[in-house]
Amino acid sequence: MRRVGLFAALALAVMVVLAGCASEYETPSLEDMAMIGVIGYDYSGDKNVQVSVSIPVPSSRSKEMTQTYSTVATVTSEAILKLSSMAERTMSLSQLRVVLFSEEYARKVGLGKVLMDLYRNPIVGENVFVAIVKGRAEDVVRGNYQHKPELNTYLNDLLRPRVETAFSSFTTIKDYIFMTTSGVCDPNMPYLVKHTEDIFVDKAALFRGDKMIDTMTQREGKLVQAVIGRKRLPRMSFELPADGKKEQIVLDFVWSKGRVRSKGSLEKPELHINLEYRVTLVGYTGTKRLDNDGEMETLKKQLEGQFKKEALATLKRFQKAGIDPAQLEESFRRQYRGKWSRDIGLKLYQKAGIDVHVGLEIVGFGTLD
Repeated sequence: MRRVGLFAALALAVMVVLAGCASEYETPSLEDMAMIGVIGYDYSGDKNVQVSVSIPVPSSRSKEMTQTYSTVATVTSEAILKLSSMAERTMSLSQLRVVLFSEEYARKVGLGKVLMDLYRNPIVGENVFVAIVKGRAEDVVRGNYQHKPELNTYLNDLLRPRVETAFSSFTTIKDYIFMTTSGVCDPNMPYLVKHTEDIFVDKAALFRGDKMIDTMTQREGKLVQAVIGRKRLPRMSFELPADGKKEQIVLDFVWSKGRVRSKGSLEKPELHINLEYRVTLVGYTGTKRLDNDGEMETLKKQLEGQFKKEALATLKRFQKAGIDPAQLEESFRRQYRGKWSRDIGLKLYQKAGIDVHVGLEIVGFGTLD
């Protein structure tokens, strides 16, 4: 009985001690948390990375305030630990919305390690947007945007898919992991440029594996999205020769469809790409009579030829560079018998003959001047 009493007294003493320490080490309340909304990575040597974060601070004013911090570390978790010691609140990635990488970091180091660590972190959501920044990511994070929303909201809205910016794949962490592990394509993502008080999606960054190696223009991006099979594309303008002059044509895409088929042997593979468009003419500076069936048919054939020429040139440029943003290797994978690997896909893709067929249907004239 004395032993039972002794153990009970000891247990009670331990509980009293732990209860006294509980208030010191209790989980921080929401008000004590600094929720990181944007995190940026800049090159700082092969072993280190400069990490910059943006944290929204609720304010009684109409516009929220933003706190920014930067540090140099080897991994993200170490950086968060260092940054937490600088702030008056405990930092958390649970509300992360955007991850930025400088172009230098994306080219020299690659995104794989950072994004895989974030992907495996249970408090980080999968639908966090990823983008490349011209110059330094820290400059974007610390930028002063007087006439814009708070940075976290501004970038999150900017990187959401819209028809006007459909020339780029709006890549999340989940999308990036899928593309790098699919074995049939390379990632591409928005390439941001900061200009005074504005940030805009200038073009798309192209990758081989996890390293950035090139970019594609907005126009090339629109053609790639058509090949992938995007149904709605941004407007495009064309210049066509007409009686020694040039006529300007602006098309609004009502509907589009892309279909890719592979044929031929492993030694001589072929890719046949069929692109179909339904468009309305919303701008035209030429002299053709659009109510004349013959002249309309001539214009349609000219546009189909221009589409084919540009699409073929774009795809051949990527083919020569050994990158596949249009996901053409998927067609080979569907036909291939045996164990598939990315090396097999790239070899077939790079030596394949490419044929493009374009079908264009003009369904209306919009509000032409």
